[in-house]
Amino acid sequence: MKRLLIATALGAVFAVSAAALAWSHPKITEKVIAAGGVAQPYTIDVAKPADVIVAKATVPAGASFGWHSHRAAVAVVVQSGTLTLYDSADAQCTPQRVPAGHGFVEQPNHVHLARNETRHTVTVLVTYLGLEHGVDPDVPASPPGNCPF
Repeated sequence: MKRLLIATALGAVFAVSAAALAWSHPKITEKVIAAGGVAQPYTIDVAKPADVIVAKATVPAGASFGWHSHRAAVAVVVQSGTLTLYDSADAQCTPQRVPAGHGFVEQPNHVHLARNETRHTVTVLVTYLGLEHGVDPDVPASPPGNCPF
């Protein structure tokens, strides 16, 4: 019986000490700066070691990233405005408009073009996943010929 009381007392002391320690540390806060739904399925393969880079791009009205690809998978969230995408594999050059609150994923080495076809600034957050350390994440590409630009 004595052992049970000692064990119970020690347990209570540890529980109170753990609670006190938890209360004495600063609270962690997090602020979501952008979120976007992604409609297409995707898979990301990462070779080790690799970098993760997060960038914020401000795209003025009429500006274009030009035809390009990425050396690693990219997840993009449109924070404000509407970004228009063109896919090099789409023979009809169909514009894909991605409004604020939506996102998309680009696989490595996939040639595409993204531009702002509106009169307002577009802001996008770009996360490069699994990029080889020290390399430029973007690779300029020639126009694929499926679009008139």
